[in-house]
Amino acid sequence: MPAPQQKTKELKVFSAKVVTVDQILKDERKMKLLHIIQHLGSISEKALTHLLYLLKTEKGIDLGYNFIVIGGKPMSREVLDDLMALLYVGLVETDPRTKKLRLTSNGQEFMEKHALPSEVVEDLLKAVDELKPKIAPIDVEAELVLSTTAPKRGRRV
Repeated sequence: MPAPQQKTKELKVFSAKVVTVDQILKDERKMKLLHIIQHLGSISEKALTHLLYLLKTEKGIDLGYNFIVIGGKPMSREVLDDLMALLYVGLVETDPRTKKLRLTSNGQEFMEKHALPSEVVEDLLKAVDELKPKIAPIDVEAELVLSTTAPKRGRRV
């Protein structure tokens, strides 16, 4: 009969980046991302990634994100990391019904106090408005996918 295995308790240490609102304030890229989300009101993560990609490729406005395109769909780890940071500090939230990103009330207050100067974001938001027609179908597609895959509540089969 084999000897019973002895269980040991080990302390596992790992490091994790801690993001603060002060760090967001000092990061112009994240601040511009907040301006875009505020300007649009709400946007799906997929449409936002497409928008940032189109800003870079069509409008020449590079916010510092690197993209890879797979199957015609741009993807960026850096965009996801910045969104996670904004979600973590509570400036952005995901609407529970539509799954779109939007500013929280704290995010709104933060932007009222710490908005970038208009000359810094004026061209950016103008380009965002010009690209709205191209990203609108992507936003609608994300909503349709959500509505067809979400379980129907209160429905009897």
